[in-house]
Amino acid sequence: MCGHVIDAMLPAVKAWYEQSNFARSDVPFSADVFCERNAFDLDQSRRILAAAKALGLAVRAHVDEFTDLGGVRMAVELGALSVDHLDVTGADGIAALAGSDTVGVLMPAVNFNLGSTHFANARAMLDAGAIIALATDLNPGSAPCYSLPLVMALACRYMKMLPAEALNAITINAAHALGLGHRVGSLEVGKQADLLLCDISDYRALSYDVGVNHVERVMKRGAWVK
Repeated sequence: MCGHVIDAMLPAVKAWYEQSNFARSDVPFSADVFCERNAFDLDQSRRILAAAKALGLAVRAHVDEFTDLGGVRMAVELGALSVDHLDVTGADGIAALAGSDTVGVLMPAVNFNLGSTHFANARAMLDAGAIIALATDLNPGSAPCYSLPLVMALACRYMKMLPAEALNAITINAAHALGLGHRVGSLEVGKQADLLLCDISDYRALSYDVGVNHVERVMKRGAWVK
């Protein structure tokens, strides 16, 4: 399977990307690998990501969801945009992440949906200096969650993140995890005007309230769309 991914699938994906709207819009396209027991092991994951990088694709990895195989350090060494899940990442992985520009993407809705009481150690990662983003990991298998505010609420309650850290994690840090931090994710001159207007008096309400949609208006690329 690893050889098929490297020899057939990655070149086909690269050829498709070069003819796609993503390439025409200068949106990075990434190869992702699930480095986990009973999936791709550490050596296979390294080979796949190295091959993708050689083709000019950005790379990222799903690591440490159930087993710490050393995937964080491997992905960091390959210059990954992000490493996702990190539920069981140990001290070595946290140190590697903190010493890099790779974004750690945490997905507490997965743990919540699966009924787990164990969550990624966001507090240790942030205190070490790691860049942390939050995501829903929306999928029908493990995270049927559409709500980033719910993810923020879970992160503050179960992963000891501060509301300001959670807000940062779903905006500018999330943009950098996609390789788009220079274009979106914050309100700056020259960036794309993507805005949400929320009916709240304090930004902390986004993490404090549970199950509430505070969004009143949405602007995309400078035009109101909702």
